[in-house]
Amino acid sequence: MAVKLIVSEYNILWKALKHYQQYLEHVSETTEDEDQQLFVDEDLEKMEYMFNNIQNAAKADWDLELK
Repeated sequence: MAVKLIVSEYNILWKALKHYQQYLEHVSETTEDEDQQLFVDEDLEKMEYMFNNIQNAAKADWDLELK
């Protein structure tokens, strides 16, 4: 069952994910543990897919452009 979020929920979700993305980018750049860096980089790739899906849903539901 698909859930249709309201505009404020899209904005909150977008800001939270952007903040988490910045955190992961920082970890990826500063960690010396190669395994951790691989896991973080994998999560960053998954987040790009999530961002695309959320943008598409916000556009379809509310004609909302998330940045």
